[in-house]
Amino acid sequence: MSSKESCPVVNIPCNLGKRHGITAAWFTEDKISVTAYSNQLLQSVNNRPPVNAPVKVTHLAPTFILDEPILRSLVSECSNVFLNLQVVKSSSPAASIDYLKISRTYRSAIRACLEKLEDLITNTKPRDLEQYQNYVTIFYSVEYIWHLVEILIVDSNSATAVVPNLLEWVQYHFPTANRMATELLQQGRDVDSNEEYWGVVKGLIIQGQIQVARALLRLHTKSEMVCFEVAEQILQTMPIYSAYGGLSVPKFKSQWQYWSANARSKIDAGILAAEPDLEEIVKLVVGDRQTWTEQCRYATSWFEYFPGYLFYTESTCKYYELGTFANTWLSQCISTGGMNATYKYLDKIILSVMENNLPQVLHNIQNICDNKWFLTHLVDLLYHCGQLTLSTGGTEDQDAEKLFRESLLYDFGTLLMSRNASLWEVGLDYLEFSSTEGLGAREALLARIPIRNEKQALKLISAAKKNNFPAVESEICKVLVKRNLANRLYGNALEWAIRSRDSFYVTAVANIFLEHYCNTGEIMCEDVIANVGAKMFCSPRLIFLVKYYDFRQFYRERSFAQAAELLINLLDSKITPSYFWPSLLADTIPLLEFKEPVIPTKETYTILHHLEWDLVPMIEKRKEQLKGAKTAAQQQQQGQSQQMDTDEGDDNNQTLNAKFAPNLLNNCTDDLVKLLRLACTRNLARAFIIENTVAD
Repeated sequence: MSSKESCPVVNIPCNLGKRHGITAAWFTEDKISVTAYSNQLLQSVNNRPPVNAPVKVTHLAPTFILDEPILRSLVSECSNVFLNLQVVKSSSPAASIDYLKISRTYRSAIRACLEKLEDLITNTKPRDLEQYQNYVTIFYSVEYIWHLVEILIVDSNSATAVVPNLLEWVQYHFPTANRMATELLQQGRDVDSNEEYWGVVKGLIIQGQIQVARALLRLHTKSEMVCFEVAEQILQTMPIYSAYGGLSVPKFKSQWQYWSANARSKIDAGILAAEPDLEEIVKLVVGDRQTWTEQCRYATSWFEYFPGYLFYTESTCKYYELGTFANTWLSQCISTGGMNATYKYLDKIILSVMENNLPQVLHNIQNICDNKWFLTHLVDLLYHCGQLTLSTGGTEDQDAEKLFRESLLYDFGTLLMSRNASLWEVGLDYLEFSSTEGLGAREALLARIPIRNEKQALKLISAAKKNNFPAVESEICKVLVKRNLANRLYGNALEWAIRSRDSFYVTAVANIFLEHYCNTGEIMCEDVIANVGAKMFCSPRLIFLVKYYDFRQFYRERSFAQAAELLINLLDSKITPSYFWPSLLADTIPLLEFKEPVIPTKETYTILHHLEWDLVPMIEKRKEQLKGAKTAAQQQQQGQSQQMDTDEGDDNNQTLNAKFAPNLLNNCTDDLVKLLRLACTRNLARAFIIENTVAD
């Protein structure tokens, strides 16, 4: 009883596979790897391809439909429902939870999504019209199945009220008769002049809406005829079973048989023969098998008329009996000749639900192309309400049900985090309530999310802090350091480097600031450096940069004594980069040349010490290099300049190298040494006189 479903055709661009066949194997749970070579075609040596022939591997996976904005909003909305259920259940396991209300909340979100999709198809006519129509088909099927599972499994009263719930279900999903009946009732008298009148009344009767059908019959122009009065009496006196009506099943069946025999006798007497449509309606009410079988030809699916048939034949049906009646009705529909061609995958799942075969239902749902959104949420709801029965019961079976739920949450959460950059926050929530493996996957997947802008980076860092993932936070900051350096946003790069708490990155960016000053005499992004504060202690190089900036500020404010003290401290700090000695010592010359010394003799000796032991050896070493390989140095300098131009033109370059002039020692000459020695000598002479002068 299954029809051949249409399958998509995928063309694999592989000429080698056309000649020698292909081989496929499962790569992951939802991905197939296809490559050339088939063992059946390679048995002959002549058919074997060359050893060095290139082989391509193609991965086939289902389309990720949740990228669609409307479906993405459905995922986000339902994730809140999912999260609230987990929080309530984990905080108070014994709490009384209205699972029926939660299920209806899920369905209302699906219905809202379907309305948006239909509006999009109707009003805007999107380019991929067929694709959106497929979305509508998928989620209409999801709504059909979810609603049926809700009334038969989730609802605690389903065992005693199967038929009324099924009638409500079919009225909700096949509303045409109800809608047209409303229009006819608003029309008033002479409604029978409408061509659809008898079709509407018949549709209401089939859906068990006796009262509305009686109201329409009373508006017929011939309603005062005997046949209409008899039909009204039959419909009015029809016994309706209610589990809470206080009437036992045997007594109800006795009343039904008496009423049915009385109605059939009037039909056989020909009282209703004057109005064939009215007679057909009464035959439907009394459950005439031949009349119901004829109606099956007009049904769009086998289950459209099934609840009404039960209502008039087996209204006391229990859930454990529903499968038997459903199969009998399905065979009856197929016997009409037109039902076999329309038996679809949805019909198969509906039948499994009515047969109370939950494992088969869940197995079939996995094949719905919704990226397992439906299966994940339905299994989670059934698990919490205690209806996820996959086998006979027992402790081992309960563990299996728990593992099944957690595996679905893990798969769905990892799918959201790995396939869509806008749904990673939702994926984190699903992985939080999955297995231990899922908790570990959150950290790994969070670090792999592509960062589009700094706003998204801040969200990622906030999530990393919330879940205590310091390594992820650091990696995100490092990515932004490289990106800002590539875009020459050095202030932002320094801020992100400090935030990463990685000494290597902070040192590298601080070096860029210091090297730029050595070559230009200007400090970049002074506002950023001024606000570093206590964060400078994450790197010695950053400490030097901040302190040197403070020295420049003292000098600008003409606080020369404080500037001199800070400069001497920097000279003795042992954190001065070697390339910065020329600039740092050159800054002492103006302070040494003051008429009233601001640098005492002891500190002057310190300057001389660093001059002789740090700067002079650097100059000598540079002279030897230039003298020994002048030509080679020029070629190397030219090559470095070309490389620098190439790097500057590459927008994707994310190295931590500075992009300034490569020669940082241009000012490191013998003239600088002579000036420093002269300035120190003159400052010593003035300082000696002042320090050794006795006050009068």
